[in-house]
Amino acid sequence: MPTSLNPRYTFPEFIVGKSNEAAYAAASAAAVAPGQLYNPILITGATGLGKTHLAHAVTAESALRPERTVLLMTADEFLRRLAEGTAAGTPRAIIDELARADLLIIDDVHVLDRHAAAQEALAAVAAESVLGSHQLLLTSDAADGADALALRLVGRFRRAHVAHLDPPDWEHRVSILHAKARARAIELPPSVAHHLAAQSESSVRALEGNITRLLAIASVENAPLTLALARRALPTHRPAGTASVGAQAVQEAVAAEWGVSPDDLVGSGRARVLARPRRIGMLLCRELLQLSLREIGAAFGDRDTSTVLSALARARDDIEEDARTAERVARLRTMLPLPDGATR
Repeated sequence: MPTSLNPRYTFPEFIVGKSNEAAYAAASAAAVAPGQLYNPILITGATGLGKTHLAHAVTAESALRPERTVLLMTADEFLRRLAEGTAAGTPRAIIDELARADLLIIDDVHVLDRHAAAQEALAAVAAESVLGSHQLLLTSDAADGADALALRLVGRFRRAHVAHLDPPDWEHRVSILHAKARARAIELPPSVAHHLAAQSESSVRALEGNITRLLAIASVENAPLTLALARRALPTHRPAGTASVGAQAVQEAVAAEWGVSPDDLVGSGRARVLARPRRIGMLLCRELLQLSLREIGAAFGDRDTSTVLSALARARDDIEEDARTAERVARLRTMLPLPDGATR
C-alpha cells in the first residue's frame, strides 16, 4: 500500500450531507462488498471536497479484513510503478499485480491526462480488475473538465458508477463545523459557525482551516469563542452584496443609525435601547437578504426561530405605528447593499 493512510480520513469522520451522500454511499459499497455492486467507481469533485478522504476511508475499512488485498496509491505513484516496471522490462507484470488486488484505489487520476502510455496501462488494469470481480475505485478533479479521462475510462463498463462531490450547502457547512469542533471537545456557538460557514462556500478543507485558525487564536488569547472574536480572526473578504456580507452590513448600519454597538446588537442584552434596532435589523435581513429564520437567529446571537418570528412581527408594527422608525428603515433600505440578483 504505497500511500500512507491519514488516520483522520475515516468514514465516521466524514460528515454526510446532500452534496456528498451519493459519493459516500458508493465508497461504502466498495468497502463493504468490493466488486459486487458498482465496478469501477469514479468519485469526482473540486479540490477540498473529500475525494482523498473517501479514498482513505475505503482503504482503512477494507484493511480491517486481513483476507483482502487492498492497494491505495496516487496517480503519481501509479506512474512511478509503471516506470519501474518498464525499466525492469516487466511492465505487464505491474499491470497484472495491480489488477489482482481485491480492492485497488487510485487517487487523482486526472494527473494521467498527458501520459498516453499510463492511460493505456490503467485501461488494461481496469479491464482485468473488473473481469476478475475485483473492485477498482478512482478519484478525479472535476474542475475545467479534468475528469474527462476518468469518465471515458469508466464509461466502457456496464456496472460503472460515477458519483460527484458538490460544494456543501449552508446547513452542511454548519454541520461540518460543529462536528470538527466537537472532535476537539469544543462547543461552537451557532453564531460563530454561521460566520465561519459564510467564509468558505466551496471547500470543506477551507472550513477546517478556518476553524483551526479561530481555535488557535482563541487559545493564544485565552478568549471565549464569540462572534466578535470570529469576525476579528476571520474578517469577511467576499464581495459586498452577498447575503453573508449583507447580514453584517445590516447590523453595522442599524447599529450606527440607532447609536448602539454592533456587538451589543447581536449580544444577549435586553435593554430597551437595543430591542427595537435589533428587531429592525432582523427584519431587514429577512426582506433584503432573504435569510431564513434560522440564519437570522444565528446572526443575531444564536436566537431561536420563535424569537425571530416574534421580532419580525413587532418590527413591522414599529414601522406602521411610528413614523420616525418608518423613515429610518426606508433610509436603511436605500443605502444597504443587496445580494446578487435581488431587487428592492
